[in-house]
Amino acid sequence: MFTGVGAGVLWLPLLTVSGIPPSEAISLSIFTQIAGKGIGTINFIRDGIVDLRFIRYALPYAFTGITIGYLAGDIVSMKSERLLLYVFVGVASYLLIQMLQSLGNVNPPHHMELDESSLKKSRLIIVSSSFFTGLLSIGNSDWLIPHMKQRLSMSTQRAVATGIVIMFCSVGFYLFLTAVNVFLGFKEWPHHSPILLSTCSGVMIGGQIGTRLTRFEWLRKTQQHAFIILLALSIIHLLW
Repeated sequence: MFTGVGAGVLWLPLLTVSGIPPSEAISLSIFTQIAGKGIGTINFIRDGIVDLRFIRYALPYAFTGITIGYLAGDIVSMKSERLLLYVFVGVASYLLIQMLQSLGNVNPPHHMELDESSLKKSRLIIVSSSFFTGLLSIGNSDWLIPHMKQRLSMSTQRAVATGIVIMFCSVGFYLFLTAVNVFLGFKEWPHHSPILLSTCSGVMIGGQIGTRLTRFEWLRKTQQHAFIILLALSIIHLLW
């Protein structure tokens, strides 16, 4: 929660190693993130850190991307999913390199009012990143946070907070799609749902701790570095 890096890259392999089928592991990974992102969303909105205008603009495109990815999960082969995963890793690596280059900038980015042109340029990356959320349970915040920081001149703290709120709404929408499909009889509810009692309690505690770390000035200064390190580890983890 301190960095905003999506936890799907961690939960999905852990659940599959535990013997849970990949199709169920994706849903359980998404549902687990709802608890943690929800705590972060409440705290960040209450503290007034998030960019509400960008969130309102981004959510319709995020929901579109998630829907496409969710439906594609039924028709995309395992080989194609692996290829798409490499595409995701490639874009994330490019954004990581951009953030590394920005570390030498002595003038930190200051928040600017978003114009219509800046918002329109964000549509493609919102839909694309959300597609992977619906297909592979990978957080769209992994793409959106670097984009908001580099292209929209947001501070790291504001970009992370805004990315977490968008991710929370995204995983909530994923839960809605799952519930509708279960109700219509197209899919079954995950059989290993009781595991959420333990996973959700843990991420809720972590969410409370992570959001409060940004209140310390010396930790806030290291937030960008922490994000870069965790994003790099996530990329390595995905490739592994």
